[in-house]
Amino acid sequence: MRNERLHRLVMIAMLGAMAFLLMFFGEVYIPPFAEFLKYDPGDVPAVVATYTLGPGAGVAIQGIKAGLFFLSGKGSSGWIGALANFVAGAALVIGAGASQQMFERAGLRHWGWTFLSAAIGTVIMTAILIPANALFIYPLWGMKGAAAWAGALTLSTPFNLFKGLLSTSLSLAFYRRLEPFLLGRARDRVA
Repeated sequence: MRNERLHRLVMIAMLGAMAFLLMFFGEVYIPPFAEFLKYDPGDVPAVVATYTLGPGAGVAIQGIKAGLFFLSGKGSSGWIGALANFVAGAALVIGAGASQQMFERAGLRHWGWTFLSAAIGTVIMTAILIPANALFIYPLWGMKGAAAWAGALTLSTPFNLFKGLLSTSLSLAFYRRLEPFLLGRARDRVA
C-alpha cells in the first residue's frame, strides 16, 4: 500500500514537471487565434494521468504546471495567465475524468467511450471558461462588461475548443501505452 502511494506521488510529480517543460518549451501562437492565446501541449500529461490515475491526479499536475510556469517568469501574462491556464486545465481533466469514470462504472470500456469523455471534457472546459473569462480573467486585464463577454465568446471559445480537442487527441494517442508504467505494472510485464 505504501509503495503504491509513493509510486503514485512520484508519477504525479514527474508528469507535473513534464507538463511544465512542455508548456515552457512548447508554447506557440497558432493563427488565426488572437495573439495572446497560445497553445501549449502541457495539458497532455495531465489528461494521460487523469485517465490512468484519476481526475485528482490531473488537477494536481495542472497545479504543478501552472505554478512552475508562473515561477519561471517566462509567461508574459504573469499570475493572471497562470491562473487562467490552471482553471482551463482543471476543468478539462475534471470533465474528461469524471465522464470516463461514469462510463467505466456503467461497463462502457470501449475506446469510443474514452474519446467521447475527451470531447465532453473539452466542452465542459469551454463552457466553464466563458463566464470565467468574462467575469474574472478578462477584467483582470482591463477588459470589462460587454467587451469581456464578446472576447470570451468570440476570441476564447474557438481557441478553447481547438486546444481541448488537440490536447485530448494527443493524450489518447499515448495513454494506453503509458498506463502500465503509470500504474506501476510495467515491472510485472517484464518479470
